[in-house]
Amino acid sequence: MSEGVYGEQATGRVTHGLLRLSTAMRSQAWEWAEGAGLTPTQGEILVLLMQRRGPMRLGEIARETALTAATTSDAVSTLEGKGLVEKRRALDDGRALAVRLTARGRTAAKKALVWPEFLSKAVGTLKADEQTQLYRSLLKTIRQLEVVQQIPPHRMCLSCTHLEASKNPKKTPHHCTLLNIDMADTDLRLDCSVYEEGDLSKQKKNWKIFAQVA
Repeated sequence: MSEGVYGEQATGRVTHGLLRLSTAMRSQAWEWAEGAGLTPTQGEILVLLMQRRGPMRLGEIARETALTAATTSDAVSTLEGKGLVEKRRALDDGRALAVRLTARGRTAAKKALVWPEFLSKAVGTLKADEQTQLYRSLLKTIRQLEVVQQIPPHRMCLSCTHLEASKNPKKTPHHCTLLNIDMADTDLRLDCSVYEEGDLSKQKKNWKIFAQVA
């Protein structure tokens, strides 16, 4: 059976499951992109620009999407030709170019957010505690991939200087000192617009507490 390729232990079976999900996501992404006259990469860049709510330099886009500089430049140039983004001189450095969405680009970005809905529906069939455990596991997996530099760093709450992690979030929620809000595990953000990277000791403390929660 094909399962044996990834091993018969839990690690192999989880890996196999994630790969099957990635296959479904790739298929759905291309199906949406072809209908929108874009590529999945171009759609990803549009969504990223919308999330950041402001101009981004090409280098920033490449880093956030884990694309090469050449691929990023080509994708942005194509989006510019379609009238979905525009390049302007960066406000903090007149020698650098920054990319931002046009009105048409914002509309396209909102449409690009729709294609993962099939996955949201599947996750929605899980019980609340199952969703919480899945999200916790995903955050820890993403963190491990960041540590070994296999994916770019994310603007996650747990790496932010403003988060006070809780050892028992069911009784005492996590707390964001900047926004002054309490947060359950599923409220922790993977990408936050007000993120400020915490120093190493702060990050280690938050992640250690998070990892110990039952």
